[in-house]
Amino acid sequence: MSRPSLKIMRQAAVWLVRLDDEPSAAEHRDFAEWLALAPEHRNAIERLQGSLAPLRELPLAPTRAALATLSHRSSGKRALKALALGALVLLPGALALQQFAPAYLLADIRTGTGQWHAQKLADGTWLRLDARSAVDLDFNAHSRTLRLISGEILLDVAKDANRPFRVITDQGSVRALGTRFVVERLDGATRLAMIESSTEVKNAAQQRTVHAGEQVRFDQAGIYPQGSVDGAEIEQAWARHQLIIKDQPLSQVLDQLDRYHSGYLMFDRTELASLQVTAVLPADDSPRALRLLARSLPIKITTYTPWMTRISLEPEQVLK
Repeated sequence: MSRPSLKIMRQAAVWLVRLDDEPSAAEHRDFAEWLALAPEHRNAIERLQGSLAPLRELPLAPTRAALATLSHRSSGKRALKALALGALVLLPGALALQQFAPAYLLADIRTGTGQWHAQKLADGTWLRLDARSAVDLDFNAHSRTLRLISGEILLDVAKDANRPFRVITDQGSVRALGTRFVVERLDGATRLAMIESSTEVKNAAQQRTVHAGEQVRFDQAGIYPQGSVDGAEIEQAWARHQLIIKDQPLSQVLDQLDRYHSGYLMFDRTELASLQVTAVLPADDSPRALRLLARSLPIKITTYTPWMTRISLEPEQVLK
């Protein structure tokens, strides 16, 4: 089904707020008539209802704390829903949309901060999503396409010689007929790590076959080998909710940790550019992961509030 228009999404948002505040029988009838006008209306309602879940996981930022002081005449639940829906469809660029982009919020399958999810797809493929990950699915009689919107996924692709399986990102595509692999969205690039079999990576510039035990990063300009990987180690890390970091820039590591962290991680990429990380970090305990990084790197972790943390170089390192 096609995505609802912005106009319909806004209408759906208004209906959700109205129905959450002791609606009258007449309002229920009007809503039922609106739903019956077009399948797009029901689709919009379902998408918005699903989109509220990750917004409820936002930490107690000042805007949410302020809701607690609202008059008892307007329930906190209704006010929170109004705020969330307003951020979703009426206020692009608001803080909520900076953390949860519209494509993420309207994705077919997604996870929230610090969540993991496993699901068997209609074709028999097993899909596992890491924290704050999102995908859209487009399966038909001739092809199977999964668009990775954000985060990281592990796929165990069911074999179907008549319907090739592709993972699409903004940088290119990964094509497989039956295999296990990990795909991760990075800042301006995509990472592919092969566990079993092989895949074909293709972008605007070139094409490359990637075999089991290999890892590549690709963007629109090229495909770049990233050394070998241990498939069993990758599987174990997923099972234990760990991040296995091997000679990665600290900024990239912090991007990964941000998906598990309840709050906002602030850091200057340029300032941290020279720091490389090799470590095993607990993804399900991001404060501990940050402390472990601070023990081995010349960085300072400053927590301003429960929802805001800054990572910076130690002062003596900045002066050098």
